[in-house]
Amino acid sequence: MPVAPAPSTRAPSPEGGHRFAAALQSALTVGDVENAFLESAGEVIPAPGYGLYRIDADSGSMIDFKAQVETDFLTDYETYGRQDDPLLEFVLRQNEPVDSSRVVSRQAWEDCAARAALDVGGYYHSLEAPVIVSGILYGTMNFARREGQPAFSDADLVAARLAGEQLGLATERALRYEESGHRASRLEHSLDHIPQALVVTDLEARVLFRNRAARAGERSASTAALVDDSIVEAMEEFRALGKRVYTRTAVDRQTQRRVVVKSFRLPDRDDAALTLVFEQVPDQADRLPSWDVLSKREQEIAELVSQGLTNKQIAERAFVSENTVKQHLKRVFAKTDVRNRAELMQRIWAAGGARPS
Repeated sequence: MPVAPAPSTRAPSPEGGHRFAAALQSALTVGDVENAFLESAGEVIPAPGYGLYRIDADSGSMIDFKAQVETDFLTDYETYGRQDDPLLEFVLRQNEPVDSSRVVSRQAWEDCAARAALDVGGYYHSLEAPVIVSGILYGTMNFARREGQPAFSDADLVAARLAGEQLGLATERALRYEESGHRASRLEHSLDHIPQALVVTDLEARVLFRNRAARAGERSASTAALVDDSIVEAMEEFRALGKRVYTRTAVDRQTQRRVVVKSFRLPDRDDAALTLVFEQVPDQADRLPSWDVLSKREQEIAELVSQGLTNKQIAERAFVSENTVKQHLKRVFAKTDVRNRAELMQRIWAAGGARPS
């Protein structure tokens, strides 16, 4: 990479620090943070060479880097300079910024391998500061000045400490942002493997996400419109009446398919709802149209109801109490959008289910 034009070694300015902080605040990803550093670090600590290293906190070995210096210099530094760098040793040990005029004597600095590697790039003075992310050393900021330029000052060290703190916070925020994106991608990928059609909307019925099954269902325009209308009704109920669950059963007049659309309002802070679509497949006409919405026990109770059995008879068959049967029936009615057992029986019979003898 070409060397940046040599700046003056004036004291760090507050304006430069403000621009540096603003650039970091606007960065979303780790890559954005690194680019913001490269574009504005020279305003915080004037130096012709500077870079950002990501390192292993235990070994001090490099994981990645971004820098405004010659590539040849970086290669030399990684080949032999890193193993004998008193600045890096200090930063790894103390988690504090330091420069070459303070870390060791002048002669010791002249004799170390890091100084020899710097000389390949035409540099002499060096400053290094830690970047701490979530309490752990994430990497270092490095600045270099040429021989003949002033050594780094106390003001430079103060600016490096502040810049390192800001860079650490920006990196932590970017890592959380990226991890949130990864989690969302994993969640969407998982939901795409669910055979059940699933739609997430806001409370204005604007679609935020459809899984693969829901997208495939859109091939039937009439059924898709039916589902969309049901979602709109559900969202109106949620907004106007404060309901948390809404179920609607409808028939597509073109295909004669019956669908049960059940919407659940998510926690208030999310301002969104989840809708499941249960659809009767034509070659499964002997099943309750909303069969998949019921648990296995609820399916069993519904089948016994369709045979004309009383709650007491169902309780004996299912080895449960009559009160348990009543509770199961309440849930069945809610899930299948019927008001009583007579409507449930008719729904099952209409779908080709059992009739009482």
